[in-house]
Amino acid sequence: MSPRRHNIPAEPNQFVGRSRDLDELSRLVHETRLLTLSGIGGIGKTRCALQLATRVVEHFPDGVWLVELAKLTRPDLVLHEVVGTLGLREEGGRPLLDSLRDFLYGKRLLLVLDNCEHLVQPCAELAESLLAACPELRVVATSREPLKIPGELVWRVPPLAVPLPGQPIEQAESVELFLHRARAAGSGLALTADNAPDIERLCRDLDGLPLALELAAARTCVLSPGQIAQRIGDRFRLLTTASRTTPARQRTLQATIDWSHALLSPAEQVLFRRLSAFSGPFTLDLAELVCADGDLPAFQVLDRLALLVEKSLVLFDQGDACYRLLESTRQFAADRLEQAGESATMADRLLHGLAALATRHGHDMWLTDDRAWADRAAARDLLLRLADNARQAMTWAAASGQIAHGLRLACAYMPAWMITGSFAEGRGWLETFLERSEGEPAELVGDALVCHSALVFEQHDSAAAERSVARGLELCRAAGSPVLLGFALDISAMQAVFRGELAPARARAQEALEVIGPGGSGYLEAGARMILASVSGLEGHRREALAGGEGAIECYLQTGQLYGAARAGLELGRLGDALGELDFARRQLDRAISLAGEAGSQPLLALALGLLGLILARQDQGDDATDRIRECVRLSQSMGQHLPVASALMALAVLAEEQEDLEPAVRLWAAAKALEQRLGLFTFTSASPEPLLARARARLGDGLVSQWWAMGSAMSEEEAVRYGLEGVRPARVAKPAGGATTVLTAREREIVALIRRGMSNKAIAEELFISPATAARHVANILTKLNFSSRSQVAAWGAELHIGLHSPGHAGREPRS
Repeated sequence: MSPRRHNIPAEPNQFVGRSRDLDELSRLVHETRLLTLSGIGGIGKTRCALQLATRVVEHFPDGVWLVELAKLTRPDLVLHEVVGTLGLREEGGRPLLDSLRDFLYGKRLLLVLDNCEHLVQPCAELAESLLAACPELRVVATSREPLKIPGELVWRVPPLAVPLPGQPIEQAESVELFLHRARAAGSGLALTADNAPDIERLCRDLDGLPLALELAAARTCVLSPGQIAQRIGDRFRLLTTASRTTPARQRTLQATIDWSHALLSPAEQVLFRRLSAFSGPFTLDLAELVCADGDLPAFQVLDRLALLVEKSLVLFDQGDACYRLLESTRQFAADRLEQAGESATMADRLLHGLAALATRHGHDMWLTDDRAWADRAAARDLLLRLADNARQAMTWAAASGQIAHGLRLACAYMPAWMITGSFAEGRGWLETFLERSEGEPAELVGDALVCHSALVFEQHDSAAAERSVARGLELCRAAGSPVLLGFALDISAMQAVFRGELAPARARAQEALEVIGPGGSGYLEAGARMILASVSGLEGHRREALAGGEGAIECYLQTGQLYGAARAGLELGRLGDALGELDFARRQLDRAISLAGEAGSQPLLALALGLLGLILARQDQGDDATDRIRECVRLSQSMGQHLPVASALMALAVLAEEQEDLEPAVRLWAAAKALEQRLGLFTFTSASPEPLLARARARLGDGLVSQWWAMGSAMSEEEAVRYGLEGVRPARVAKPAGGATTVLTAREREIVALIRRGMSNKAIAEELFISPATAARHVANILTKLNFSSRSQVAAWGAELHIGLHSPGHAGREPRS
């Protein structure tokens, strides 16, 4: 299956007009690297950008990606949103911006940054940084104001054309849009000689603004075009008198939304303004939880919400069963919420309601035993859909000093951050609240510290992880909650294993089992059992380790924890590898791959594929190994992950060594180790290049092997992958018999000796006082006679037959000419 090329959403209704505009934009997007579509709210910036993106997607082989920014509330979230949209995953402690620049470098890709105006500074800084580092990248931004960075081309989005004198009315884009949306609303409106003047006047009065036209069209089920035009005209006169300095088009949009709002019932107006508390998609349950009270009973929310959808003030996504407001209408509703004096109240309700809902779903994901994985995955997906509202709520919690609610919400989101690899964002929120947590309940602070420790540990910040878990463990003991204490002990024990502190790790894991007790959390029990298995393996108790690990995986599976089982399977595969049990390791990794795929954890899947490729290569199963390597590389590169690729390069090196092709083997091992060094991360495997290097040095000498290692270390990740996959084949290359020396001339045997010394054709020519072309011809003849494909095979063969064992100058040297 080919990878996705874009994330552009399907249009909810037909796009009307702007054909000339889109032709011009399609040309400009190839001529400029930053194209900003600018204009007031409701002018159609977003829909123009989406249509443009759909048109040009075939010209961007690495994809066209929409990043929706209207829902964000903090400048530091812009980078996270871009990274998340592209599907990148954090890797260790690498800065996210570095990972993003690495991922985009060399890619011909279009990034669409939608609704930048409230975050114009961070958007400008990010766009400038990415465009400077990634020469093939193009950016389209939509914003009410330009980004004002070098190279930006600002394109002012015009209103739709209104009828011109002498022009058939139906040819005007504004009329076409109004009629289309009126029919979509179910009014059956058609253009007639009687209503044409009213429709023309209406489109002129609305200045061709798409959003204003759509809102007016939604009213044609109950009003004629003439009645709509009359009412909007009255409202315009009122607004013009009230604000002479407001731009005409902005007055038009304000008037249109205001008029639509005035036609709502009082209960609908209450719900509409309260919905502005949501900064992203929201569910019916959450709307009932947040918006209902004595003035608006919960049982009325659904009916009122349906009416707002019918009137085009709220959008409904059937696929996700979520609602949302357009940004222009949300801002209007937020103004009404402020005027009603309800802004702080609704922000509180969102914070408290979402904290309660997220805590329930977070427990469903993590700690509740009687849940199938499908239910856990549904809880995860719901939290991710509501993530923008969670960000809004946590921002309010920090601003209003509601630290306990902020901690509770952040802890509830910790499982979602872990599974999706959003470690930096989770860490940031937790630290925001932990810095101000003095005097808050010990149980809550302890939970937050342990969550913080787990996230920063994934970033390979072991010192910060150890500090947090030590304090968290102390507070969780004092709180007396078996679940919290078991969680803290598991995290503390796991980190102790990685530090090599086996006795404390075993003691804490055993204590966790005692604290959890029979019938306690299966997830925490499985984690403790896996830790004990790892400790046993590192202590040399092979049978106990492997059996204990399998028992832990079964415990995860019995409680519907596919993600936990997949992660344990990966660790058990690593353990089998470390113990030399390659068949066992292969079985565990096969299972981990299946479970990670079902659980939807791509980072786990990539790691397991890379390690399995390495295991299969060591077992001389070249075809299967190559298949896994290709899968690993494709998936890793799609996420901007690098560590799994290091395993893949090691696997390719082992395959090359199995074919006695020493040069690629050495170079690929060097590339893998250089990649680990650049990342500051290391692959957990017992495979090592040292036996290969010792054998290669014995055959070919240290000089040539060192040269190959330097060449491999200098390769980029992409170059190394391409070199390995194109130059290494599972099938073995037949070696010529020793008698093949008889087919070589004395000069050719002399050149074999020089090849063993690592000499290039130019160096050989200088040594023998012949031309480089003659040297190249001799080398080509040697390769043909010996049925070899590389100089390294010639060098290895010459070493086996001791050609050039003594000074190459005495190996049948011909007189110099």
